[in-house]
Amino acid sequence: MIVNTVLKKSIVINNIMSEELNEMVGDLLSQLNDANKKAEKLKVENDLLTKENIEKFVVENAGKLIKESIEVVGNVKDYISSAPESKDVSSLADLIAATSTAIETLNKIIVSDKKNETIIKAKDMDIKSRKELRESDNTTKLLATREQVFKMLIDSANKSAKIIDAEILDSKKLED
Repeated sequence: MIVNTVLKKSIVINNIMSEELNEMVGDLLSQLNDANKKAEKLKVENDLLTKENIEKFVVENAGKLIKESIEVVGNVKDYISSAPESKDVSSLADLIAATSTAIETLNKIIVSDKKNETIIKAKDMDIKSRKELRESDNTTKLLATREQVFKMLIDSANKSAKIIDAEILDSKKLED
């Protein structure tokens, strides 16, 4: 009877353990399925990379990379300070160097974009100023023939000239 009771208890324990194992295996399978779905989603997102959206992709992912690298540097720094080893310190130094290079590259992209915008604005201003100069030159130039210019000069001289009435009283010649 004791053997029967022990046997029954072991069967019950085995059933409980097998249920727990089934749950664990189910959890692992669902995690693997989720990981596969995420990997497929990332693959689809990478396929959508085109020439037009490559700048947006670079800026967004460089930003994410930099943020995550800085977080990892903080975590690794805490880990290394508690138990420093030469290979861990070297890894931290490499991580810091890679992060600073990524930041520098992103900064170069930003500076390049601003430089291009400035060049475009300067060219637009140059074109507008040249256009205005051409227009002002055209308005100040007179388009007239030679005869018209002479006629305008004579007319303006006649309008501004005052007629003086003069009488000759004595005509004396001057001698040398």
